[in-house]
Amino acid sequence: MSSLPPDHLVQYIGGEFTETGREFLNHFKELGQLKPNHHVLDVGSGVGRMAMPLTNYLSKDGAYHGFDLSKEGIDWSNAEIASKYDTFTFTHVDLFNPLYNPSGTLQASSFAFPYEDNSFDFVFLTSIFTHLLEQELEHYTAEISRVLKKGGRCLMTFFIVNEESAQLIHAGQSSQPFFHANGISLVVLPDAPNAAVAYPEDWVSALLTRHGLKQESIHYGSWCGRTTFTSYQDIIIVEKS
Repeated sequence: MSSLPPDHLVQYIGGEFTETGREFLNHFKELGQLKPNHHVLDVGSGVGRMAMPLTNYLSKDGAYHGFDLSKEGIDWSNAEIASKYDTFTFTHVDLFNPLYNPSGTLQASSFAFPYEDNSFDFVFLTSIFTHLLEQELEHYTAEISRVLKKGGRCLMTFFIVNEESAQLIHAGQSSQPFFHANGISLVVLPDAPNAAVAYPEDWVSALLTRHGLKQESIHYGSWCGRTTFTSYQDIIIVEKS
């Protein structure tokens, strides 16, 4: 097992490096049906929090690819993970993000994932769609569909607004006060909308269907104050038609 990242990189991704990685490995296997021989794409790999536990799960017939806008995070992941596991690859992409990479030269609304069509059995995004605005989310969904093999699955996390979560938000129970409209989405900070973004459940379902991704299941999170939940954010599992 590789060493842990320095504290400032752990905090960059929200802390709980080991605990969250273990939690999501279970979700990948139990909810997403991830198999050891799968070829996997991690969209927004950060500093390898999800990759680390996969080093002990993916077989030599499997493979992991991750990309992120944090060059420091990618450099650490290459030095501490990819150098020791030859089926693991991390790629830096200079994506613009007003919070995390304001000098970036690429736009999320038009960025083509650097992989061939139909390359992956399993794609996952954790805490990525919770920071993308509508056009960015639409484009990423199209790219996920493009790189997934037919029958491949994707696990993605959201802040989903439905009747239950809306009631909890307005009752002051939510850890994320989504009170500001931004197009179809709701945001916490109107002056920094990418900080936290929520989407209506019916709109997300239509988006997925439009891009050939059949929703297999949804597992609601605790973020809005639910007492019964699967994780902090809402988890959606889809399969490419």
